Amino acid sequence: MCRLSTTPCLIAIGAVIILFLAPFSARAEVYTYVDENDTVHFTNVPTDPQFKMIIRPKEEKPKAVSAASEKDQRGQKEFGRLIEAKSYQYGLDPALVKAVIAVESEFNPRAVSEKGARGLMQLMPMTADELGVTNSFDPEANIDGGARYLKYLLDYFNWDIDLALAAYHAGMMRVVRHTGIPPIPATHQYVKKVKKVYQKYILQ
Repeated sequence: MCRLSTTPCLIAIGAVIILFLAPFSARAEVYTYVDENDTVHFTNVPTDPQFKMIIRPKEEKPKAVSAASEKDQRGQKEFGRLIEAKSYQYGLDPALVKAVIAVESEFNPRAVSEKGARGLMQLMPMTADELGVTNSFDPEANIDGGARYLKYLLDYFNWDIDLALAAYHAGMMRVVRHTGIPPIPATHQYVKKVKKVYQKYILQ
């Protein structure tokens, strides 16, 4: 507790002004009262009922959660175990498979792209047939097929994640033909986005 005599009353007033001007995040409750000797008392731990609050604590406002973040959290909760099981089955990092799903479909098992890719890992009908996936809208079948396909691409490109992701997005033969990521802006953006989300999941 601090005591300030009223002789230098301006000091007491100045102290209150400083407290009010302090960064809002640093402020807590501040109480004061004037005793019979006209001494001004300040404290943040009142020990006498005469103390009156003059500065209220900062009220923390709940952080707004974006729609994308809600989808992400909901998707991880709903499909997390399935993603982990299929990833470990095929020797993949679950965070990478999860990142592909987040970018491809935002964890929507009923997602259909303009080109006809379907389900969580957005399997094209021809790719799904080759993988033996009869129902791309079934989460387990889709993740199983998508994880196997991603593993195949990683093996083919000697575990070069950039090339494997580019092949997943634009097709393996395009990557082979260009001996690298094909000059398709959407594919370059896709690779960057998946890797960014992958990093985020690794750190979780």
